[in-house]
Amino acid sequence: MYVSEESWRGTSLLMPEKAFTRIFYATDVHGSELCFKKFLSASKIYKANILILGGDVTGKMIVPIIRQSDESYRCDFVGRELVAKTDEEARRIEENIRDSGYYAYYSTPKEIEELQTDKVKLDKLFREIMRDTFLRWVKMAEERLKETDTVCYITGGNDDHQEVIDAFKDTEHVKNPDNKVLYIDETHEMASLGWGNPTPWKAPRDCSSEEELGQRVEKLVSQIKTVENSIFNFHIPPKDSGLDDAPLLDTSVHPPKPLVRGAQQVFAAVGSSSIRKVVQELQPLIMLTGHIHESRGTAKIGKTMIINPGSEYSQGILRGALVNLADRKILSYQLTSG
Repeated sequence: MYVSEESWRGTSLLMPEKAFTRIFYATDVHGSELCFKKFLSASKIYKANILILGGDVTGKMIVPIIRQSDESYRCDFVGRELVAKTDEEARRIEENIRDSGYYAYYSTPKEIEELQTDKVKLDKLFREIMRDTFLRWVKMAEERLKETDTVCYITGGNDDHQEVIDAFKDTEHVKNPDNKVLYIDETHEMASLGWGNPTPWKAPRDCSSEEELGQRVEKLVSQIKTVENSIFNFHIPPKDSGLDDAPLLDTSVHPPKPLVRGAQQVFAAVGSSSIRKVVQELQPLIMLTGHIHESRGTAKIGKTMIINPGSEYSQGILRGALVNLADRKILSYQLTSG
């Protein structure tokens, strides 16, 4: 069940005399199949004719479900050893792993031993599972939406490998807008960019510098015809927007860990100065962003409304935003949770 956290801004939910486009936006599901299914259900629940999934779609880790000699299964998951005595019990473990944002993989003790000593083979397997799962999600989305007039746009984030995003080809109801400018209706263009500024994690689509990200942004937005009616679907939020506050990390250790001073965690604005600059200069109608899970909320830079719905994917909670757009107007917006 979806529960709204804010009342509609500017108008009511029902606007029978107005022509508008209703968007449901979510981001940073990080492989959670439960969150992805909830995302697809938003089309029916909210009567949204546009779905946008804004980046960091893929998961971070394989969790093996290991078949034993006695035909039972064992699995180490979230610090617990799980045992399944039947195939049905193993499938329930598999479902829990997928819903939490990880990749379940059936294996044997011998194969696991081989993978632990062969990092190249392990990386190849991880990318194959990542790609196959992503393409299965695209197929799932097409099946769910085929009897509707809803179009779903799925773009990658900085955590997503380019080869996985490139493997996704457009279907009738599911589109890949990554690094493109396209019309989502008769009046609104959407520019989508998942690449990010440098992070301590050295993610697959982190740019080498803020300058490189700025070049990508400038090249993309130069294709927009009517900027005052445009949507920026940028994974990285503008710097110092209030939607980019994240724990500052100590990069002297690996993996990096949150920096603590005086028994308190230190936060910093980690968004992109290049993206802030282009938003200030061009003033698009709205910007949909994410990346910083903790910075759920809305902000404005000039006339541009910026929305980061946040993320709690590991808990199976889908954070989202519902937006009604008309010609050169945001009729209403609402943050959602469910």
